[in-house]
Amino acid sequence: MTRLDRAAIPAALSLALAAGSAVAAPTANGFDGSWSVVATTENGSCAGPFRYPIVIRDGNVDEAGDTGVDASGRTGADGRITGTIRSGLASVSVSGRLSGAGGTGRWRLSGLTACSGRWTARRTG
Repeated sequence: MTRLDRAAIPAALSLALAAGSAVAAPTANGFDGSWSVVATTENGSCAGPFRYPIVIRDGNVDEAGDTGVDASGRTGADGRITGTIRSGLASVSVSGRLSGAGGTGRWRLSGLTACSGRWTARRTG
């Protein structure tokens, strides 16, 4: 796994936290704000844990820093999350649920190296 790919995993996971189920039009929801995400590896050779900040605006994910990844997805009003994050050859799919000031879910990296694990999140603002 290249250094870029290792850097892509945590950033991708963080951004993917805010990715979610389809909603007809972007609207503010109870999950908008700043979040801190911690992703841990359970299977495969990805290092970790990874910690990254994200921000959710109108249910859409955005970077809270300069991570250099491409994120897509949304948070649903019910807290369900799905999304995909790409950086170079790395592609991370994420799913889970936010509830109140926290959240949990699973992630899977495909590409040059396959690995998977869990993520947790907490609201920071």
